[in-house]
Amino acid sequence: MTVGWLTLDVGEKALIYDKDGCARIEEGPQRLFLFREKYKLMTCYSASQKEYIEVSFKSGKTEHIRGPCKRHLNEILHTSICVKPLISLDANEALIVYTQDDKTKQVQRRIQYGPTLFLQGENEWLHEFSWHGTDPENKTRIVAGQNCFTVLKITPDQFYYNVDEVRTADDALLRIKLMMFYEVINIEQMLNSTQDPMADFVNCLTADVVAFAAKKSYEEFIETASDLNHLSNYPQLCERCKAIGYRVSKVVFRGYFAHDKLQQMHDMMIKRRTELKLKYEQEVQEQSMTDMKLKAEVDRMEQEQEMELEKLLHEQKMEKASLEHHLALEKKSHERKISKMQQEDQARLNAQAASDHREADYLSSLHAMQVDVTSLLVTRTGHPEKVTCIVADKNAANIHLYHNDPQSLALSTTSL
Repeated sequence: MTVGWLTLDVGEKALIYDKDGCARIEEGPQRLFLFREKYKLMTCYSASQKEYIEVSFKSGKTEHIRGPCKRHLNEILHTSICVKPLISLDANEALIVYTQDDKTKQVQRRIQYGPTLFLQGENEWLHEFSWHGTDPENKTRIVAGQNCFTVLKITPDQFYYNVDEVRTADDALLRIKLMMFYEVINIEQMLNSTQDPMADFVNCLTADVVAFAAKKSYEEFIETASDLNHLSNYPQLCERCKAIGYRVSKVVFRGYFAHDKLQQMHDMMIKRRTELKLKYEQEVQEQSMTDMKLKAEVDRMEQEQEMELEKLLHEQKMEKASLEHHLALEKKSHERKISKMQQEDQARLNAQAASDHREADYLSSLHAMQVDVTSLLVTRTGHPEKVTCIVADKNAANIHLYHNDPQSLALSTTSL
């Protein structure tokens, strides 16, 4: 019991117990006189905008109060009071929240997407995920129960994984290195279909890779290893992802690892194959160079032949043009000569016609004057050089030809 004065500051509260055990709450600022009473200061809890206060009552009830707020611990009513942070969700995160109805006792599930500050209700709880996760010491190893969380990432993600002890058709032991890119597209389907998607991914990847390698020999696997970059070679993975609400965007083949002796043999084969390939490429280049030289020589010969043919055609064309020009000139000269001769002949004919016309007019005028034109013409003609007379005998089949040469005045007779 206390006797005396008690001072309560602003914001403080105290429980005052009297001698009978009854209690009352006093709040400051005030000054109290206590007589045969005792007091106990109530602890104050405050929460900011990103926090909330969880109040646990002795009756078993729990109350969540979003900040900013404050509460005092009343040991008569409260079991405990604690300040907890609100769950901060980004735009690419989600929570799976279960809520139980107080009346029907039925539980409902909902998905809370971000961005938001989530306050968990008194009758709510969150889904706890426990998936296979990447081993911190080996990023290519997946460990069960390694990834435990409540906030679900809904952005595309990826993980590395090595499929160990993969045997080919000729019993070669390999380790296949893969990288998988995936994205959740249906959270409800994922919650209803699987408890650990990572385990499903690992199992399906292993099954598909083992099935792919089992059908091929070691050499065939090396030649077709790049096909592991195609999703068509992962049928079980694609089917399972579709069933659990995920989508596989790509699987990357990162290489393989074989036993040391096998790898040594393979390296020797690679070396030998590389040497042969280099020799083959060298031979191909030499053959290509030879073909190129021959082709260039043939092209050059064809060009020279074309040039010679063009030169010959040009010379023939020039010669033809020269001949045609010469013939054209000769034709024009001949035409001028013919035209000149025709003109001269026409002139002579015209002159002769004019002379004959004058002569006819002259003779006409003489005839008009009663002049014997025949005698005149005979006189103009003169004596003939030779006169032939044909005389036929009446009683005999003889013909007499008389040739009279005016110079010799000789007479000759020919009998037939």
